[in-house]
Amino acid sequence: MIYYHNFQLRLLQYAELGRENAFPEIDCCPMCRAHNRLQRHGFYERNAIENGTVMRIPICRLKCPDCRKTLSLLPVFLLPYFQNTMVFIVQLLLSVWLLRPLQVSRQLRRFYAGRFQAKQTDIALFIRESGDRQSCEVSPDREALRLLERILMLDPADFVRQWWRHRLSSFMAAADYRGARVVPSL
Repeated sequence: MIYYHNFQLRLLQYAELGRENAFPEIDCCPMCRAHNRLQRHGFYERNAIENGTVMRIPICRLKCPDCRKTLSLLPVFLLPYFQNTMVFIVQLLLSVWLLRPLQVSRQLRRFYAGRFQAKQTDIALFIRESGDRQSCEVSPDREALRLLERILMLDPADFVRQWWRHRLSSFMAAADYRGARVVPSL
């Protein structure tokens, strides 16, 4: 299971601190609801890519002493199962619709644009539920730009954290994917 935590750090700072980051102590298991402090269960390394810089960063794992299930503490600047950071993905999507291509492959641009377009209705509904009453644009491309600007106004990390409180899959997951379980963070 994934637990999002806002470390109040950018990718570079998080990578420099590594295993010395201030990982939270969780006193209640989100899976079985037992009131026991979750125990450190090691780390695993994962890639994080932002602006062409690839970093290996540690992800802390915790284990419940009662149900024996594990929990991964994922920083809010990452999306589950994606190597690129949330900020980079939003910048890339903006560059697609503003016709200012970043120095990335056309396949990567198409991949993220396709995923975003498949989730565009869900994202518009989520933003509307969170208080935005601005009417939708007629053109799908203009609507995509409007939604991306709203995500930037919310701050991408806050958007991801709020998204997981209301949805069952990542905002960039395939439209029919319902797999990853994410615990709403504090």
